[in-house]
Amino acid sequence: MTAGEKTISLRPASAGDREMVFRWRNDPFVLAHGSSHREVEWEEHQKWFEDTLSSGARKMFVVLDRGNPIGQVRFDRQRERDCVVSVYLLREFTGRGCGVQAIGMGCAAIFEAWDVERVIACVRHDNRGGRSAFLKAGFQEVGGSGMCPDEHYSLVLLR
Repeated sequence: MTAGEKTISLRPASAGDREMVFRWRNDPFVLAHGSSHREVEWEEHQKWFEDTLSSGARKMFVVLDRGNPIGQVRFDRQRERDCVVSVYLLREFTGRGCGVQAIGMGCAAIFEAWDVERVIACVRHDNRGGRSAFLKAGFQEVGGSGMCPDEHYSLVLLR
């Protein structure tokens, strides 16, 4: 990918993505950089995924690189004017600016869909790449959002 080249797009997640997202969720690279550090069982994932697709308080997008699925961006509505973003890409697509593009596109989509003022990212202290991607996407580090666990940076993007 050359500087300025946009190869990333998003599409809403659908029922057909259930197994793919399950494999991604339990991928060792994703687990190593995520907040929970634990694999999920199929039954737990199925319920969560159905809730995700039917919830008015959660939106998930599949990240595509030249049309091929490479990760996800998800938003969970918190309070009336806030939402929390979660994003991951498969390892081979990290470090190339794809995450920055996906974060920017996802935030633009959520600001269009929901009347929220803030998008909050909770990034583990040992996830330097994730922190860098959010900062490059325009997020600002804040002292605390009240929504991030200990040992996490709290980054905020205002509408």
